[in-house]
Amino acid sequence: MDIDKLKNKNWNILIPYFGNELSDVALQEGIALTKVFRAGIILFRANASSEEKKDLARLAGDLKNKYNIRVESYVPHGPAEDLLFALAHKSESILILIGHDKNKTSYNTGIGRTLRKLKKSRTPFMMVPRALHTRNFKDIAYVMGYQKQEKEKILWASYFGRLYESTIHVVVPKANDQFFKIGINSNMGAMEKLYKNVEVKHINVPLAYNIHKINGGAMNYIKEQNIGAMLTLTTLRLDIFDFFGGSQEKKLICNDENIPVLCINPRDDLYVLCN
Repeated sequence: MDIDKLKNKNWNILIPYFGNELSDVALQEGIALTKVFRAGIILFRANASSEEKKDLARLAGDLKNKYNIRVESYVPHGPAEDLLFALAHKSESILILIGHDKNKTSYNTGIGRTLRKLKKSRTPFMMVPRALHTRNFKDIAYVMGYQKQEKEKILWASYFGRLYESTIHVVVPKANDQFFKIGINSNMGAMEKLYKNVEVKHINVPLAYNIHKINGGAMNYIKEQNIGAMLTLTTLRLDIFDFFGGSQEKKLICNDENIPVLCINPRDDLYVLCN
């Protein structure tokens, strides 16, 4: 799809909204992201009372008038996650936004439990920390991995570049093991080809960290460069170290620099935003 058609899509940003402070954290980030993706906002709350339904509709109207953006509210009854994922697909939502304070999320549950809720989401979701966000999305970053699913992360980052002219910072770990090296080099080749074809600005950032420690080095780089967000693939199958130390995406989400983290669940079929 060419850039003009990409820009004219009627995408949405989906925000599960529960009327708490962390829901407002996600909402403020959503307002900023409407400018990046030329998107509207959908406020979602399953099984709400009649009063909560009125409050959500009132909030949608206020946002529409204040920011001149498309805003809708959706208050269905039934299994919340099933309805959320179905709505994300039907409404062409490009992101689901969740606020957090490193302990709990806008769902009013712990981060680990919220991540488990979202493991079945085919739509990427951004975890937004409660903090003063002085960064914007003109610069985003991700770590280049060795698995074939990395190509989805490569593709997703390109949308920031194509729609918002963001610069993509590709952090490359040091790999001595031949297996990791071959996988990373293959993904780097795919990335270079795609970004050249769609004219996305990017910077390759080789760091002297192996694949097990690269996330810490990447966060230091992100802080130094004032980068607005980091993309990561989630781990669908946790290993023994994850059970004791917490999953890699949870550690990233709770980063000390208060960087929003865009999480992509790996899947067999490539997620393509511009179908």
